[in-house]
Formats: sequence, structure tokens, C-alpha cells
Amino acid sequence: MIYSKIVRLASSLLLGFLLLTNAVYAGGPENLLLVVNANSPSSLLLANHYISLRNIPERNVIYLDDVPNREKSSLGVFRNQIMIPIVEQVEARQLSNIDYIVYSSDFPSLYHIGTHVDKLFSEAKKLGKSAGSKKIFNHHASLNSLTYFARQVLADDPSYVTLNSNAYYRVPARTILSTPFYGEDQTKFQEAKRLGASGDYQDAIDVLTEIGKRNPNQVALLYSLAQLHAQNGDPKEAAKWLGRAVSQGWVYRTKTESDKAFAKAIDDPVFRGILNRMPNEPFEFAPTMGFKSQYSWAGNGSKNGSPASGRQYFISTVLGVTRNYGCTEREALAALKRNAVVDGTHPNGIFYFADTKDVRNRTRKPNYKSAINALNALGMKTRVITDKIPIKQDRVMGLTNGTARFDWNEGGSTLLAGAICDNLTSHGGMLDRASQTKCTKFIAAGAAGASGTVIEPYALQVKFPHPMIHAHYAKGCTLGEAFYQSVHGPFQLLIVGDALCQPFANKPTFQVDGIKAQETVSGDVEVSLDFTESPVAVGDVEVYLDGKLINRVRQLKNVKFDSTHLPDGYHELRIVAIADNLLETTSGKIFPIVVSNKEQRVNVSLDSKSYKESDTVTVQVESNFGERIVLKQNFRELGSAEGQKAKFKLSAAELGRGPVRLTAFAMDENDVAVSSVPYAIQIIGPLSDIAVKPKPKPKKK
Repeated sequence: MIYSKIVRLASSLLLGFLLLTNAVYAGGPENLLLVVNANSPSSLLLANHYISLRNIPERNVIYLDDVPNREKSSLGVFRNQIMIPIVEQVEARQLSNIDYIVYSSDFPSLYHIGTHVDKLFSEAKKLGKSAGSKKIFNHHASLNSLTYFARQVLADDPSYVTLNSNAYYRVPARTILSTPFYGEDQTKFQEAKRLGASGDYQDAIDVLTEIGKRNPNQVALLYSLAQLHAQNGDPKEAAKWLGRAVSQGWVYRTKTESDKAFAKAIDDPVFRGILNRMPNEPFEFAPTMGFKSQYSWAGNGSKNGSPASGRQYFISTVLGVTRNYGCTEREALAALKRNAVVDGTHPNGIFYFADTKDVRNRTRKPNYKSAINALNALGMKTRVITDKIPIKQDRVMGLTNGTARFDWNEGGSTLLAGAICDNLTSHGGMLDRASQTKCTKFIAAGAAGASGTVIEPYALQVKFPHPMIHAHYAKGCTLGEAFYQSVHGPFQLLIVGDALCQPFANKPTFQVDGIKAQETVSGDVEVSLDFTESPVAVGDVEVYLDGKLINRVRQLKNVKFDSTHLPDGYHELRIVAIADNLLETTSGKIFPIVVSNKEQRVNVSLDSKSYKESDTVTVQVESNFGERIVLKQNFRELGSAEGQKAKFKLSAAELGRGPVRLTAFAMDENDVAVSSVPYAIQIIGPLSDIAVKPKPKPKKK
């Protein structure tokens, strides 16, 4: 009874979450939800700094008070104490823009999912199919993967526990045109292909056109319509549909030119013009693409129109692991700081691939060539080495290797900021045991991201990043996008690092006139945008107010709003431009403003800008509005008091070390809130230079 009630609650919340996240663009702080263990000093420390480094909106920070203080946990704990509280907060805060769910430190890494593994095998048996060996599923999943597959997990759908569960993975190109749908639409697609093969081109076109109404961005459908129109003797329509296919990621000019289906269209000048402008990537993998949580990813790596015809996910990483055999606080914090400033800098580094006799290397070596060719085509330097790790190299931008143990410091090499390092070994993400070198050793050396499995994976490449991870990254993807595009079955993979890190990004740029940071405004406000100098074309533009998405318009040129509709006090306006390409890279500008139409105000005063971790922080608030004062840290309520004056005494330790912003709100009987300007303070305390080690097990008598 209790379990079924949980499932019903989760399904109800899930539906609301799906409705809220119906329009999302990836790649910026506005799209990231940061989850903090409120009872962990390390979690507060990393979160405070990450919020400051990445300009995470206050609305996008969630504090959880009931997180188990251990490395291993259960599916029920993940549902009830982590994911459902997150979903509830997302709904309450009206966050319609979440793509990334990132955890600070001190969350359990490993969760027992035996009920879902058993259900997977039971369902396969009913269908007369084999789900494989239970041994390779091992009845466990990682925190990141359960979050990535949150929609499936909360809906009690065990499909995420398979070796090809991730439809965002960049599949081999040969599958792009064969498996674009799930269920009924796939059956209809196959029927259209049969009709086309029989010469019934118009009937096939009619079937695909109907499917296309529901799935207008599916590249296999668009390309197939181009083929059918060409075979039907209509090169103009063939050109139209081919152009649409190109816009959605069909980047294989040589493959298209040799396609016999286009024999009747190849000499048409319009069709030829499309061909000549088409990218010409090797016909090896589905194209690199930016991520959006609202996209319904099909089995061929393309986008469909609804969850019924695709799969939806949330990119997830942990900022650090600062207990057991993870990093020290100092190491984790240093990595966040050095990698937060590298976006768009295009580092001149080298990507390394280890070629040793270790079975862990042999598992991935067959995929080196594709990754190296892709990187070289981008102008990137690559190097194959016969050592476990690079030795005395000073520009390591990426590494793919496979070894049970290594000592980075002994190797004497230097990682460039933004580097991704990926080592295939069984215990790389098992942070509660000493055996094998942990993925966090790369973070300690300064890497932006690394990963390891939380349970024995049995050396299966599909559970680890494909070497193409470096090519996706070098094309301009975020670290989170690069990881999840390269792992077909990520359900046991723990990914540590800054999901937003994007060193090779080509971001849009724009100028803003009509408003300035820290400006006081009243009445009508009109802001003009100029994208003429942007190095990449701008598609959609989003407008956020106080972290909430309020508008999205194609190539928006003016932002207008009547400030009299807003409460007086502090507000934050964000304008975000989205690149008009497959990666849909974002860039934003932030404008803190003060609205003053009614001369209502809230003032906050403290006796210092800096406090020791052991101090009590006294905050005095005075307002000329409202009946109640509420004090918050990143949307977390710290205290409230009746009246227009209040004094709050806070424990500095509960705020966490690092940069902290405190905001006071004066509330009236209708919960209209006038906000103070956030007050920035620094909480100072020593950083741990050792990870918190587990207590040794008592010896058997």
C-alpha cells in the first residue's frame, strides 16, 4: 500500500514537472538546478562558491534536510528524500527552464534498484524475450543516472536499466534512418518505407506527412520525405525536405550525393545548392547536438515531438565527492574555481589516448580512430601513448585510458583548465573502498570532469564514455552534454565535475541599451537588443525575471515591461541569447535593478562583511511596507518576524563557508513581497586537506 501510494504521488508530480518543463534551452545557469545537502558543511561550501562562480539564480538552489549520511542507499530514499522533494520545489517555484540537476557534495552515490531490475526481467519474460544476464545489471545505479532518468524512475519504468537506455547517445549513423520512433509511429514509418520500396511514392509520402505533424524535427522522417519526393519526380519538394533535414542534423553530404534515391533531383539547381551548403561529416555517428530536457529523444538520436515517441532526461553531475576516498574540500573547490572561467577560451591542448595491454584499454581501443579523426578534423591535437597516463606533458586537455591504478602526480603532467579525463576501471566511482584509483583523483589534479562506475560494470564499453566524448566537447558542448552523448547505458556511472564547463563554446554576443546594472527604474521600461556583431547567428531570445522564465521570442529585438506591475524593491533581469545551430549554445546578461514606483523599500544592515564559521551573524532589517519580514538565503527561509523591523541571529556555520547572499522581504497580508538589495557577506573557515575517511570495520573476533 505504501509503495503504490509513493508511485501514484511520483506519477502525479512527474506530470506536473513535464508540463512545467515544456520549453527549455540548455547550457546556462538559468537552466541548472543546484541541490544542496543542508546538513553538510562541505556541500554548503561547494554550493556557495558554485552559485557565485556560475551566477546561479537564487530560485534555482534547493536545500534538502533529510539526506542520508552514507555512500550507499536505496531506491526508496532516492524517490522520497531526494527526487520527489526536488520536483515539489520545482513546481512551487514555477521553474520552467530546468535542463541540469546538479548536486553539491555529500549525497549517497550508490542506490539499490533491485525492484526495477527484477521488473525488467519479469516484463521481458512475459514478452518471451531475454533481458540478458542479471549479473551485468548488479541491482545498483548511481545518483546521476537515477536523476538523468528521473522521469522513468518516478514512473516506475525499468527501461533505464538497459545497456542502450540513453537515446541522447550518439548512435552509429547507419541506425539513424532505421529506428526513428517507438510504438505505433515506428510501425507506420516501416510501412511507409515498404510502400516507397514498392514504388508507391505518394502513398508513402502521405503516411510520413501524417507522422511528421506529430514529429516535425525527426531527421529520419525529413530525409525520407526528401528521398520519396525525389523518386516521385519533384526535385523542388525534395530540396525543401532535405533542407529541413540538414537543419535538424543531417550533416552527411558525401552519403547524400551517393544516394540513388536522389538520381532524379541531383541536377536540380535548388537541390544542388542545398547539397553544396551541407556539412560533410563522416557517416559514422549521429551528429553532435545540444541538450534540452523537453526534447523527446528517439532511438536514432534525433528529436521527436512528444514523450510518447521519445525519451526525456535531465543532465546530472555532482560537483564533488569530499568524503571517504574522494577529494579534499580544498581540491574540489580549486577545481571548480579554475574551470569556471575557461568557457569559450578554446584552449590549445592535446587529447591523449592510452594504448596498453590492459583489458580496460583494449575494451575501448577499437573506438580511438573515430575520435582521433573527428578531433583532427576540428584542428585539435591528439596523441596515442603506450603509458597508463601521459608522462611529463604540460597541455593535457583530455584523456581516455583504462587502468586499475595510477598516480597522476608521479606522471608529472599538467591538466589544462576544462580538461575531461576518463578512465575505464571497475571501482572508479566506488568512493567507500580503497581498491583502485578513484575518478576524483583527476578532479584533484584540476580536471573539469571525470567519471567512474559505482558498482562492478564488467568492462562493458557501453557503461563508460565512448572516446568520442572529446569530439563532442571540442565541438563546443558543455561537459554534461559531452558525457551523456557518449554513454549508451549510463545507469551505473557517477559523473563528477562542472556540468556547465564549455571551453570550446562559440557563444552568441549582443549589446543591450535602455537599462544598466544597479539602475533604479519606474513606469515603463524598454530595452533594445543588438545582435549584429555576434559571431554566431542568434535564434531564440529568453527573458528571465528573478530567475523565472517570462518570455521567449525568435530573434527578439526589444524587451518591454511595465514595472508598475512588479512589487517595489530589488529584481534581477536576465536576457539570454540562443545560438541558431545544432548546439544551441547560450549566453546571457544579468541586470540587477531596483523598482521604485511606490517608494516602498527594505533595508538590511550587518556589522561586518566577513564572519568566522564559528560566529553568530546578526542581521537587522527595516522596512516602510508590510506586516512581516522574511529573511532568505537563495530562496531558503532563514527566519521571519512580525512587523516592519526585525533582528535575526544566524549561525554562520549553517550558512556555509564562502560567499553568501542574504535577502530580506517585507510581506503584506496578500503575500506581496518587497525585496531588499541582496547583502553579500563572506563566511571564513578552514578547508579540509583530507577527505573524511570511513571508519574501519571492527575486526572479527
